[in-house]
Amino acid sequence: MGMYRNESLGVVNVGGTFGAPKQSFEVSDNAPGLKRLVDRGVLSKATATTASKPKAENKQDKSE
Repeated sequence: MGMYRNESLGVVNVGGTFGAPKQSFEVSDNAPGLKRLVDRGVLSKATATTASKPKAENKQDKSE
């Protein structure tokens, strides 16, 4: 499995995995249609090792 980034403005479905616009997601390297989407520039190989997730804010009360 590899990490790919959706460079398009729409959602893509690659081998049953959906990828949101401008987000990275994990896809099997032998998924149907993956090579074509990479060749067209819709997907690019991501350099990150994990899917992008928003960071949770630390909401601790620091009153003394």
